[in-house]
Amino acid sequence: MFKFSVPQKVFNIGGVNIGGQPGEYPTVLIGSIFFAGHNIVSDPEKGLFDKDKARQLLERESQISAITGNPRFIDVIGTTSEALINYIEFIAENTTSPILVDSPSQKVRLATIMHFSGTEVIPRLIYNAIAEDYTDEELTVLRDCGVKSSIVLAFSNKAVKPQAKIRLLEDKLLPAATEAGIENILIDMGVMDVPSISWVSLAINEVKEKLGYPAGCAPANAIYTWKNMKARGTPAFQAGASAVLSMPVLLGADFILYGSLNNAPWVYPAVATTDGLIAYGNRFTGVQVQSTEHPLYKIF
Repeated sequence: MFKFSVPQKVFNIGGVNIGGQPGEYPTVLIGSIFFAGHNIVSDPEKGLFDKDKARQLLERESQISAITGNPRFIDVIGTTSEALINYIEFIAENTTSPILVDSPSQKVRLATIMHFSGTEVIPRLIYNAIAEDYTDEELTVLRDCGVKSSIVLAFSNKAVKPQAKIRLLEDKLLPAATEAGIENILIDMGVMDVPSISWVSLAINEVKEKLGYPAGCAPANAIYTWKNMKARGTPAFQAGASAVLSMPVLLGADFILYGSLNNAPWVYPAVATTDGLIAYGNRFTGVQVQSTEHPLYKIF
């Protein structure tokens, strides 16, 4: 086990602490809902969906989160502003969790942010994401609407290796986030494919060692296209994917985007076990667990 030499930032977003030294706080797990092709969605343009099935997914994840001690953010994805607003209103009414505002379209994300500006929901919203292609309009809307939390995506075809990602952050992305008024900066180091997660994990380690920000990644972007392992079926895929999800955590990740909420029953135990082992091992470094709800106490 190890301890970062620089002070580590800890942010509280919607009652959830994220960041810190390995072993202080459990990994935040971020599952997605209403994504393209999600079978509970009947009209992705208007944001119509089966509310009973959505509640069941949310409640099941909530129960598993309580069992393992890993807190959750909810990644809400929409292709139109009408849909994304409907989705977020539902999630806000049916949970108390922080919510990622997620869409392939920047215009959709910004229209959604403007809709919730000045409401009691805005402190729970995490913009996903300020990326290499950010615009001045984007930064202005985030600042004017009072958004304080955002993922900053350190991904570029020109910045693949860890040191290149850090340069991208320092030279471009962190100044942009500051200009947008973001106070709670969560750094997503960007994943291309399953093998790249080894480099991404190293990048997470380096950015926390150098900058101290909470950092993580989205292995889901790769593992669900992992043809060789998916062809082996269950439980081989889940076992392999559990190892992939755990590697960034072992090197210091504070959050993991794990894909569909459907996968919560096997994702949470895998990451919680890793969290518990890290916390126990880091007693040798003087790092103290900051919550009795930590997986160290919940699953061992």
